[in-house]
Amino acid sequence: MRSHLKQIGGFVAVLILGSTLVQAEETGLGGGLKLRAGYGLTQSSDKLDRRTLGFGFEVNYNHPWGRVGVELGYLYKPGNQYLGDVANYPVAAESAPLDPANSADSRKNALSGLTLRASYEKALPASDFSLRAGLQLGSLKYRQEYIADVADTNYNYEDTYNGSVNKSKLSVSPFVGLGYTINEASALELNLVLLGYGSANYVHVAGTVQGSYQGNTGSDSIATSSHYMAHLEIGYTFRF
Repeated sequence: MRSHLKQIGGFVAVLILGSTLVQAEETGLGGGLKLRAGYGLTQSSDKLDRRTLGFGFEVNYNHPWGRVGVELGYLYKPGNQYLGDVANYPVAAESAPLDPANSADSRKNALSGLTLRASYEKALPASDFSLRAGLQLGSLKYRQEYIADVADTNYNYEDTYNGSVNKSKLSVSPFVGLGYTINEASALELNLVLLGYGSANYVHVAGTVQGSYQGNTGSDSIATSSHYMAHLEIGYTFRF
């Protein structure tokens, strides 16, 4: 949570500085503060929520052939607490399998980080609607928290472990959408975003030390993988 507050605090400072640099609309330059909420069209395999939240500051250039924008933003995708499938955890060759009745592994995952979006938007003739598309680059951090106590049926071993895994990955997320101008000071947008990110999962190997009731994490590892997840995203823009 403290790291999230530091990132948000730094971002707010960028907003304040950036707002002083935005020139009047008639010069061709414009800007806006964007608030976003998204919903995943599929359920993630790593227990992340479908929902996403975000905000950003955009500087854009308006021209008869369209609007080009660059936006610095922040994205957060939470997750709920869940129990790992201990019955399928790897076990040392000389040890008995884990007993689900004597074992529990509780975890929680989340995704957050800064994003940079480049967009192009073209107004439809004689309409307040526009077509938009672009790419989002994200330095997104995947965080997994875990706490566990696992054992075999006869308690020949009992492993306890807890901690967190933090992995950051640069991801690319394309998007297309539709914009709607409410008035000179505000607008709506609806985007289809293919969110890319990397995940990290703590893998415990049980029973590496017989007759022991301590951490026993010497053979543990972290498995990483890449994902893409389609989201429907709605955004509101305060223009200035």
